Amino acid sequence: MKPKTILFSVAGTILALALIDAGVAFISSRDSLAGPVDLSRVSAIRVEGSASDIRISTAASGPHVAELKGTRHGWGAIWHSGWFSDACPANGNLRIDGNTLIVDVGSRPRLFDWSDCTMELTAHLPSGAAVVVDQKAARTRLDGDFSVVDIRSDAGDVTVDGHADSLTLSGAALRARITYQRVMQNEAIAISGKMLDATLRFVQPTTISYLVEATASFVDSALPNTPGAKPSITIRGEMLRARIE
Repeated sequence: MKPKTILFSVAGTILALALIDAGVAFISSRDSLAGPVDLSRVSAIRVEGSASDIRISTAASGPHVAELKGTRHGWGAIWHSGWFSDACPANGNLRIDGNTLIVDVGSRPRLFDWSDCTMELTAHLPSGAAVVVDQKAARTRLDGDFSVVDIRSDAGDVTVDGHADSLTLSGAALRARITYQRVMQNEAIAISGKMLDATLRFVQPTTISYLVEATASFVDSALPNTPGAKPSITIRGEMLRARIE
């Protein structure tokens, strides 16, 4: 090996370590993979694949569109995005089947990739849409009015702000932050999993009924349990902490 090659390698290693110490681990790069897709005639969305970061909102007004992006995080992102055209592998796609947008985010990237790639979905749907998410891991943020929300994720982080007639969340390890901005007295809420941390908040004063089944639990409710009332809430898990207010 030539001396100058050795010097370049050493210098590159020192620079990389300096960048890590300086906080370059937060650098990310982004590539558009699919979209924008017109959702004006779509009333449901289904998300499949390994893992993703999801943001879905609803409103009567548009534009109603969806887009899937890949974001590469980690100190390697600055080098990868500068030297290669594929900042994230294009392994996700969007397609419309009838009135449903089907999102396939693909499989998980290599475990020890030098900078991890995350699929990010953003969608703006007409009010009253249905959302189904079935993934190994997902961070899901929903804002607006939904008919059905059904999220199944082994590792899930869910935030809902708005309204859903039917809300079902399940996962092995799940954190949920649910805020109902209005109440129609027809709501059914079910949350289940092995380890749960859930907060449910009702902005509009309302009566509720709830059932908690757990091996070990800490439940704090500011609202009395009124049998037969809706919203009806069912929480099941092995270890759980829940707050209702």
